[in-house]
Amino acid sequence: MLLETLVPMFILLGFATVLQTLSGFGFGLMVVSSFTLFNLLPLTATTFLISVLGLVNSTSIVLKNVHLIHRKAFTLVLIGGIPFIAVGYALLEYLSAGLSVWLNILLGLAILTCCLLLIVKRSQSAASGKGWGFLVSGALGGILGGLFSTFGPPVVFQCYRQNWSVNEVRYTLLAIFSVTALIRLAMVPFGTLPDHTTVVSTLFAIPLILIFTRIGRLLAARVEPSVVRLLAISTLALSGLTLIIQNVPHVFN
Repeated sequence: MLLETLVPMFILLGFATVLQTLSGFGFGLMVVSSFTLFNLLPLTATTFLISVLGLVNSTSIVLKNVHLIHRKAFTLVLIGGIPFIAVGYALLEYLSAGLSVWLNILLGLAILTCCLLLIVKRSQSAASGKGWGFLVSGALGGILGGLFSTFGPPVVFQCYRQNWSVNEVRYTLLAIFSVTALIRLAMVPFGTLPDHTTVVSTLFAIPLILIFTRIGRLLAARVEPSVVRLLAISTLALSGLTLIIQNVPHVFN
């Protein structure tokens, strides 16, 4: 892989890692949108890379904070989501075979929808732990996770509506992302396998992810969560809108 591809790839990965470490979400969306936008890797290769690196990022944090995971929500989200990860993965394989323009438009629309969900004001009166909400968000997250390795947005929306502490939300989300990334990796042999270049670049990126995870943890005590959230949503919305604008003209060609 050429240096001019690796450098922007690693810069974007570092930014996405810090973002997720600070907020509990954003890694998958940021990487899949930016890599697709700049045509750094095919989408199937990008989703493989996200699953591996997201697993490294999330697990390294969660293992030290297991006691802060909301176990009921964690269980319900996985029950609702795991079957639909397979559905989303099958859709990716079908669409990537010859409908890449539509897949990119779908990605852009999914990102904009996720951003809208994330700016909805947190309800202070929401009851903590309503089971059906976690099941539904898990199912929706499963489809997105299978398609784009971005399980988070519906689950992020559901968790941030609860009257939990910021740390409980953050570590519950990261625990969910660890498990779903592992499950999605287990499905890779049944679809498009990553090439040698993708595997090697993913392995080289692992130390980078660990370093930026550490940087994110150091910044967590110094950066206002509202600033991080605004930066994440603004960047994601811009990338989603750009993806749509770039690909819509191709539909009519």
